[in-house]
Amino acid sequence: MLSGKDTIVACSSPPGRGAISTIRLSGNNALSIIQKITKNKLKKQISVVKFPLDADLIEKCVLTIFRSPNSYTGEDLVEISTHGNPYIVEKVINKCLKSGAKIAKPGEFTLRAFLNNKLSLDQSEAVIEIINANSKASLRAAQNSLDGGLKAKISKIQNRLREARVLVETLIDFVDEDINIYIEEVALKIDEFKSFFTIFNEDMIAYSSISSDVKVVVIGPPNSGKSTLINAIIGKKVSIVNEKQGTTRDVVTSSCLIDGIRFVFNDTAGIRKTSDKIEEEGIKLSKKALKKADVVIYLADNESDFNKLPIIKSKKNIFVLNKIDLCKKKAPRGGFAISAKTKKNLKLLKKALAQNFLKLNQEELLSVNIRHLDLIKKARKNIALITPALISSNLELVAENLRNCDELLGEIYDPISSDDMLGKIFNKFCIGK
Repeated sequence: MLSGKDTIVACSSPPGRGAISTIRLSGNNALSIIQKITKNKLKKQISVVKFPLDADLIEKCVLTIFRSPNSYTGEDLVEISTHGNPYIVEKVINKCLKSGAKIAKPGEFTLRAFLNNKLSLDQSEAVIEIINANSKASLRAAQNSLDGGLKAKISKIQNRLREARVLVETLIDFVDEDINIYIEEVALKIDEFKSFFTIFNEDMIAYSSISSDVKVVVIGPPNSGKSTLINAIIGKKVSIVNEKQGTTRDVVTSSCLIDGIRFVFNDTAGIRKTSDKIEEEGIKLSKKALKKADVVIYLADNESDFNKLPIIKSKKNIFVLNKIDLCKKKAPRGGFAISAKTKKNLKLLKKALAQNFLKLNQEELLSVNIRHLDLIKKARKNIALITPALISSNLELVAENLRNCDELLGEIYDPISSDDMLGKIFNKFCIGK
C-alpha cells in the first residue's frame, strides 16, 4: 500500500553541474534528520549552516524549512541548497540516507501532496505538464489546471448533470403518482445536458491537442508538394523534395510554433495505387497517421484530386490547392489556394491552422490528458444510452446512467484510487518531483 511514513530524499534540480543544486527531504523525521546531521536547532525558516560531507569536508549550504501542513507535500519538508557539484549532492543525499531517510521514487513528493490533500489528482498531473510544456499555450493550459481550472470545468458540468439527476430521482420516489406529465420535462433536461456535454467534449479534445502538441498530417497525391509545403511552414528543409513520384516512403515528423501553439507536422507518402511494395507500405503508414491527426491538410494540384483521397469527416480538415505560381486556381470552398514554392498565401494557411485552437478562450486553456479523455468518453456513452424510450419506460435505469456519468467525471479529480493506477500516473514524473 502507498504510505507516507518514510522520510524521503532526492535531488530536485536537474542532474549535472550548475551554480546551485537543491536536495529535498520530506517526512515526519525530516527536521530531526537535519538537526542530527548539522547539530543545528533549526529555529529559523531559512538559515545558513555547515553541512558535514565527510569527517574532513564541510559544505556551507542554505536550509529552507517548511513545516507541516504548510509545505508542498503537506509534511515537514527541508530544502537543502548546495553548490551545484554532483559530488556534493551525492554526499548530502548519502548523509541523509545514513540518518534514516529513503530515496524518493519518481513523483513521490507530488504523490504525497495528493495523498495529503494538498493537490487533487488533476492538479498533480498538471505539475508534470508544466515541466514538460514546450509551447506558451501548453504551459498556460497546465498552469490553469494546476490552479484548479480543470476541476472547476468538470464541476460545472456535474452541476448541470445533477439538475437532471435530482428531477429523475425525485420522480422515482413518487411512482404511485401520475408522473407522465413530468416525463417531457425530464426529456428536455436530458436533451439540454446532451447538447452541453457535446460542446464540453469537443473543448476537452481541443485542450488535449494543445497540451500534447497539435498533430497535423499533410495528405495528397504524389508530387502535390507536401514536402515543399511542410518545409515552407517550418522554415527550413526537413523533408526531401524531388520531382520523382514516391520520394517520401516513410512518415517524416517535424514541428514549429504558430501563435504560441506547437504543431507537429507529418509528411506522408503520396496516396495513389502502386505495385511498389515499399511505396505501398508507406501509403499504409500515411493512412495510419491520418487516423491519429488532430488536423488534416489535404493538398492537391486539382480540386478533383480531393475525391481520390481518404477523407475523414470527423477531423478538422483543411483543403488546399497548390502551385498557383504555375497557373491561376480558385480556392476550394472553405479552403485555400497557395504556392508552397513561393510561399504565396502561406500566412493565411498558417493562421487558419492556429485559429482552430485560438478560438478557444486562451485564459481558460486546460491541460487534458488521455486518462481524462477516456473517462469523458465513458461518461458520454452512459449519456448516449438515455433515449426518449428509456425515459418513458425505465426512470431507474436513467438515474443509474446519470449517476455513472457523474462518478466517471468525478474520477478526473477525485478518483476511487488504486495503488496501481496512482503508480502509473506518478511514475511519469522525474525523481525529486
